[in-house]
Amino acid sequence: MTISLRDPVCWVALVVLAGCAGDDDVSPVDASIPIDAQVAIDAPPPIEIDAAVAPGGIAPEGDEIAGTDGANELALAPDAPAVVRVDAAPDEHVTFFLTFDGAGAGIELEVLRWDGERAVSLGVTDAGPGLRTLAVFDPSEPRTFWARVTSDARELSATLTITRVPFEDGARCDDDCAHLLQLPLPNDFARDGYATTTSTVFRYQYGRRDLLMFLRHAGQRLASLGMQPFVPEDLSQWDGRTPGEDVGAPRHASHQRGKDVDLSLYGLDGRSVWRSYCTVMRTDRGRECVPGTITGYDGFANAVFFGDFFATGRVTNCFLDQELIGPTVSGADEALTAELVAEDLLPMYADGAHLQHWPNHDNHIHVRVSEAEPSTFAIVVASDAVEPP
Repeated sequence: MTISLRDPVCWVALVVLAGCAGDDDVSPVDASIPIDAQVAIDAPPPIEIDAAVAPGGIAPEGDEIAGTDGANELALAPDAPAVVRVDAAPDEHVTFFLTFDGAGAGIELEVLRWDGERAVSLGVTDAGPGLRTLAVFDPSEPRTFWARVTSDARELSATLTITRVPFEDGARCDDDCAHLLQLPLPNDFARDGYATTTSTVFRYQYGRRDLLMFLRHAGQRLASLGMQPFVPEDLSQWDGRTPGEDVGAPRHASHQRGKDVDLSLYGLDGRSVWRSYCTVMRTDRGRECVPGTITGYDGFANAVFFGDFFATGRVTNCFLDQELIGPTVSGADEALTAELVAEDLLPMYADGAHLQHWPNHDNHIHVRVSEAEPSTFAIVVASDAVEPP
């Protein structure tokens, strides 16, 4: 049996979540839009698979290019997309890194995953000069992934570099923790617990190995509690620099070397999307909440959320508007009573370092992890506490 990925494969993700990343203004999201589970829609119709031919997550062979580790040279044309296949082991983080000359208008990189019956699109990126990058990881079993590269306007040569790196989930990193990797696309929002949106800039989703582990661990735990997925936005650029430096417009004052991440917050409606939780005012420092105007913010849910990061012992500090810190501290007390936050974590919510005020954080939290070895971690906590975001 053969399959073809040269025909369009459609998908429906969570929902279009409006807004933008970074520490600048973020437009409120339409709270009336529900979050739905990922659904795969086939075109052409579903392919019937003989389990003896395609056991588990490995797909039958088709008219595709067998990807090799390292550089794969591609010739692109508007009517000839290139489809490159990779069969990944459960402990392999795989990055598809496409490079080409020029601005890149009309060049699209899509990654698809075999679900045992069909190819399901996990994500698409089509913006930015010179490169496209998407990463995958499936710890459940060996899995087939494809990178589908299209050019809608011109013929050109491109290079798809495939990199495999050993990776595992968990709340503790013991080796190669500073290794810069792209956050893998979620395979299933309902299990992975985090999502991408139309505002996600994938080339800006590179973080330290430990930070990616902590993100995934938090997402999986929250999902197990029945909570909706959160949205990680900017980490660092693919080269470890501040997001936006590639186009001459840095989006942050830090976010270097993969130590920082911006995360959406939970509202009382149970959703974690990019939106402000107060009336904001402009100060000489930036955008800040007007005292007493907090609305819709769930201090309990966010305390549970933040606690997963505090429990790693590797968080140096987080940035949040002062008006949101108080409800989070109260929420941590409730979470302790509900046995969702450990008692030894409780002081971190009110120590002025792990949650500290910084302007422009009325709609997200900025989390920073230590770059130091565990033996020098306490020193880094003290010195990092006053760094800008």
